[in-house]
Amino acid sequence: MKLRIFLLMCCTSLLALHPAKAQDAAESGDDMVKKGEFQKAIDFYTTAVKVTPTNALAWYNMGYSHYKLKMYKEALNDYDQAIKLSPYDAEAYYNRGNVKHELGDDKGALADYNKVVEMKPGFGDVYNNRGNLRMILMDSVGALLDYNSAVEIEPDSAKAYLGRGNLKVKLGDTLGALHDYDKSIAVDSTWPELYFQRAEVKYMFRNYTSSILDYNKVLAFDDVADAYEGRGNAKLKLGDAKGAMADYDKAIAISPNDGYAYLHRGEAKILLKNYPEAIQDCNEAIKYVTHDDPIGYIKRGDAKAAMKKYNDAIYDYIKAIEIEPKDALAYYRRGVTEVMMGKNGDACTDLKKALELGYKPAAVDISTNCK
Repeated sequence: MKLRIFLLMCCTSLLALHPAKAQDAAESGDDMVKKGEFQKAIDFYTTAVKVTPTNALAWYNMGYSHYKLKMYKEALNDYDQAIKLSPYDAEAYYNRGNVKHELGDDKGALADYNKVVEMKPGFGDVYNNRGNLRMILMDSVGALLDYNSAVEIEPDSAKAYLGRGNLKVKLGDTLGALHDYDKSIAVDSTWPELYFQRAEVKYMFRNYTSSILDYNKVLAFDDVADAYEGRGNAKLKLGDAKGAMADYDKAIAISPNDGYAYLHRGEAKILLKNYPEAIQDCNEAIKYVTHDDPIGYIKRGDAKAAMKKYNDAIYDYIKAIEIEPKDALAYYRRGVTEVMMGKNGDACTDLKKALELGYKPAAVDISTNCK
């Protein structure tokens, strides 16, 4: 969003009657914006447009102020008025596109961004925002073209490299994403989001130690629940269950409804053989994790199986399979538990199903237990 300094246009009979009032209101609105007092700015700009209702710039600046206060419907009306009065103003279309996106009208936002590209093809920000929007609208090819254009126009734009990196992750090009995150950090080393995204990609590469260093960078800026959770996951992969649990504790303290933080803390507690508390964490995970993800039941079943509560564990694996009938891990865990119960017939059926669904470790258990 961009603010413009109000330039008074003495072109209406109404303005001719009240020039001092309009001028003072506009200048006072500009002053309030500079101070971050956007509601006061809106009050002054409202006075200005009452005096000069055909002044596009007054509507534009009021739209900016409404946007800053997240009053998006009001901002949309302001930019509609500004564009009606000045239909070739590229930045007004750009800002209205941003407002429409906030209101959930992504197709309308895309139309406005397209208009900006037609009128001002060298405006790098619009390509970045249109790339973000196209990624949301599942147009990966268009998004990549936009990010490439944004980087070409503004090679020092950290957000353009970030957007392109995020898209590459989605497309499975994690190495390309890592390169883009490196470039974005080279441009702006003070943006925590860049370190977070790079840490996530390093985790995908199983470079857990290096990912921890990036999570540390994020946490040096601020206490971010996702960064604590991500660092905890990396520590867990490195066998540091106690360190991981400490990070999950911090993540949950910040975001107490994060089901996956409970889930991962439960995993750490299983490794530490603290099964009752692991079950409690899995209970919380089941409460908060989306209903189409069976992992909370699987992990709770693992904790119960470790306590030799095999029937209770089987119940959880059944629940997991009910949620996702093609979850190979759930079949595998149920099969292994059935082996422990001496139910080799049922176990072999489940283990073979797990292998059929792609869980390759099941092959060893099949060779051992299934004649």
